[in-house]
This record gives sequence, C-alpha cells and structure tokens, in this order.
Amino acid sequence: MKRYLLLMVVILLIFTSLLFAKGEKEASVATKAIRIAEQVPGLITPGVWDGQAFSLNSSIYEYLIEINANTGALDPVLATNWETKDGKRWVFTLREGVTFHDGSTFDANDVKYTIERTQDPAVGHLKKNDYEVVESVEIIDNYTIAMNLKESRPTFIYQLTDYNMPILSSDYDYAQLGESKPMGTGPFKVQQIIPKESAALIKNTSYWDPALPKLDKLLIYFVPDIEASISMLESDRVDVVPFVTPVIKNRLDKVDGLTVISPYQEHRFISLTQDMEPFDDNRVRLAFKYAMDPQIIAKSVAQMDLNEGVFYNETPVLNSQAEYLDIPLRGRDIAKAKQLLNEAGYPNGVTVELFYASDHPFGKELAQTVQELALEAGFNIVLKGFTRDIYLSQYWLHAPLCITGWGPRSDISMLLSYAFRSDAAWNESHMNMEEVDILIDKIRGEVDPEVRLGYYHELQRIFHEKGTIINVQVPYLVAVNENVVDYRQPLSMIPQYKYTDIR
Repeated sequence: MKRYLLLMVVILLIFTSLLFAKGEKEASVATKAIRIAEQVPGLITPGVWDGQAFSLNSSIYEYLIEINANTGALDPVLATNWETKDGKRWVFTLREGVTFHDGSTFDANDVKYTIERTQDPAVGHLKKNDYEVVESVEIIDNYTIAMNLKESRPTFIYQLTDYNMPILSSDYDYAQLGESKPMGTGPFKVQQIIPKESAALIKNTSYWDPALPKLDKLLIYFVPDIEASISMLESDRVDVVPFVTPVIKNRLDKVDGLTVISPYQEHRFISLTQDMEPFDDNRVRLAFKYAMDPQIIAKSVAQMDLNEGVFYNETPVLNSQAEYLDIPLRGRDIAKAKQLLNEAGYPNGVTVELFYASDHPFGKELAQTVQELALEAGFNIVLKGFTRDIYLSQYWLHAPLCITGWGPRSDISMLLSYAFRSDAAWNESHMNMEEVDILIDKIRGEVDPEVRLGYYHELQRIFHEKGTIINVQVPYLVAVNENVVDYRQPLSMIPQYKYTDIR
C-alpha cells in the first residue's frame, strides 16, 4: 500500500511538472534550465521565512554581502565596501546601478528600511533580538549608509549574511505580496508560483553583474517526500535534490550520471527542555547524556565512523570550527545514568515523548537510535515523528524532548543568540541560565579575538556540565545531476545559483 501511494505521488508530481514547465525537457534544450526538488515551504517572506525553500529565496533576493563558498571569506554584493574602527559604527558603501525586479532603483533607503523592519512588531521578525543593538541607521548619501550600534559588536557584519536578512525594497508591500509575489534584486525573478507546489524563476536580464546568472531558468518543485524527490532525480525530472540521507547517497553512488556532494556539516540538536519535566532537573539531563553512545549513533544514523563524517559533542559548536573546545566524551555509563535518575526522583525510570521531523535527513534514524540507547538507562521514549512542516509549525519549541536540524553559522554568536539566550526566539530547549546569557553578551561584544575565544571555551564547559543539548553533526548532502556545474552553498546555507551552469 505504501509503495502504491508513493507511486501515485510521483505520478502526480510528474503530471504537475509537465503542465507547469510546459514541456520542460524540450525547454531545457533551448534554454539553460535547472530543475530542483525542494521541501515544501511554510512562510517565504524574509523576516518570517522558516528556512525551507532555500533555492527559491536565495535566487530572488540578495544580501549586502555573501560568504564565499570556496574560501569562507566575505564577498561584496549590494555593499561594495564596509568598515568599522570600533565595532560600534559600521559604514557601508552601496553598489550603484542596481534595480529591483519591479524596476525601482536600489539605494540607501532600502537598506535603512530592511534594518528598521526587524523591529516592526507587525512583522514579527525572527531577527528582532539580534538587531535591537542597532541604535540608528544613518543615510549619509544615496549610496553610503552607517549603522550605529548601542555597543561594540566586532562580528556584527556576519549578521548580514543571515538568510532572513536580504535587502528589501522600501516601496514594496511585502505584507501583502511577500508570499504570492516575492520580489528583490536577485539574479532570478519570479515567472510563476503555485503555492506549495512549484515555482518558475527566469533570468534577471537587468542584473547588476552582466556575466551572471549563467542559467536562464530555475524550475523548483515543492515535494513533501524525499523518496519522491529521488525518484524524480533518477527519472531525469529534476537535477538537484537537497537534504539527501546516507542511505540514499549509497544508492545514488551506483547510478551513472548522478553524484552526491557535501558542502558542509549540519547540527542535529537533541534538545532537553530545561523548564519541562523531566529535564528541568540537570541530573536527568546528565543521565540522558550518560545513556548515549556516540560511536553507535554515528554508525546507526549515518553508516560512518565517529569523527569520520559524523561528530558528537554536548555544545552548540561544530567540531570543525576554530572556537571548538575539545572536551573528552563522557562515555556511556548506564550505572551512572540510573543513579542520577534515582537521585532525581525517578527510581523506576521515566517516560517522555520525543518529537522530530520524520522526513528530514537523519531525523528518523537518530530518533530510533536515541530511543534504544536511552531505554537501558530507564528512559521510556515514545517517538512522535511528523513531516518537517508540521513538526516546525505545531510541535517545535513546545516539546520536552526533540530533535531539530540546524544549519551551521560562520559566526557562532549568531546561533547562540537564536537558540540559547534566554530570550531567544528559537530557544527550543528553553535554556535559561544567567551565566550563559552573560557569556553570550560578552562574546558578541568582545573585540579581542583571544579574549573572545576564552569566553567560547568557558561557555562550552558550562554546556558540557549543565547544558540542554547533544550536538550530533552530520553531513549536509545534496544530490546533483553530473550536468550541473559549479553548485555552491556556503555556511550561510544559501545556494548561490547565479554561479551555477549546466553542460
């Protein structure tokens, strides 16, 4: 029955794509087009964008700066230059000769609008907390702007690479049109959107860089099932499928004409919610951690050895980042876990529900492995898997125990501000520790990199002893047709299709 339903989904998607793309196979011969299978997005308007449909938004909009996918350096986009002497006043020189897709001219007013929009209560902007530090936005002239901060933020520049911070037009009604007619300065503009189904983007012939984009068209299909996406890839209905699992990778490695790449590592946070039973007691959190076996997790979740593709720690920092503190793994100790549970008032163990996105890579496998490992220590875990859109909209931020996929951040202080400060909008583990808040603030404001590194190390020690997460780091995998040339996706998680070509 399951295979029959999957077959029907694939047939429906193929039929829809035929109608939508108007003979896409023939069109791809006449024009340079890439077909992409995306996850089904929730909201797509910048500021409230839930982080899905990266290919769509990253092609329509663009940013003051971007991260170079090859070097990790900051490259100019809508800003051609930036400078600060103290990390408190940032001056940007803006690119001239740029127009939005509706024909309006880009200038300093649009940057000022974009920054100030983060504080508009009617928007409910997901970057509100991070941009509260901006005291004023000063227009020096049409193409020079200054952001004056309330305090020194030496790494503030990286906030501008966040996927929710593309530059918007000050003259466009995003509240009314952001979901149905998204519009920016990006290399592609919207030709057609069918909500929750598909989108067609065409080359922006007025793009400020005449050499880009190299493609004429992007055809994006919103597919709710990864197997359906892979079936479309194998049958030459799409060229790119993100969020591939290791099992699928192993399968595709044997298929001629297809390859799987890994631009970076992602987080899978196992979050133990601090203000919900039973994890409101740190002894229970420690007991849970003692029940885990990192090597078993790596093998069962990704078919890889620990530290050879999968990494594990109990802090928000990736093992590959310069700020990482190498704290020895605590090791699995069932006796210690049971002792801690008993001391916390659970001599007969405890039952807890674990919520996760069942269609997100590594989610199901990690949930099942955690369930099995925790059982011996006295944790009876009831699995609650939902598709990613339902998980994020209905259960995320409200569960006592959850697994969530988080993309990396080139500046870790951004992730700390989103997810671990007590007032953070995405604080899924409800972490509320004054000492952590103080350290996050110190990290954000410290100019001396050595002193800042010391704060990072102190923070990681606190997380190891009292923290609310386990950080399983897995490869972000993207399946591509071998005809796709120069696929780029840096740590900002934003695909850069303007550079991509097709043979």
